[in-house]
Amino acid sequence: MNTIKTYGDLVKTLDAVRLFNKAPELDENLFSDIYNGSLELPCYEHNSLDDDCYGDYKEIYQYYLISQNDAEYIARHTDELIVYSDVLDEYVWCIDHFGTSWDYVNLEWKND
Repeated sequence: MNTIKTYGDLVKTLDAVRLFNKAPELDENLFSDIYNGSLELPCYEHNSLDDDCYGDYKEIYQYYLISQNDAEYIARHTDELIVYSDVLDEYVWCIDHFGTSWDYVNLEWKND
């Protein structure tokens, strides 16, 4: 049974998570190599009244450098947005929420 329910639970299982909000400043093409997830908002979060719900993008509030092993683990179990930066030679976990402790932010976990 999966015991990871929140972002806080997930972070406790990772090797190293390093806050690095300068990532988009140092790599202007940061989102050109998406490793996992999507930058586009899902249709149910789209604010348009149109049937066409593509073109709106997530707001990213924090950027974390993570190891390749952590990127693979997160990608295997979630749809979290992870990009690879050639400039930084690092995987970057892009967080699209803020203001709440990660112990209280639920995480959508893929069924194995």
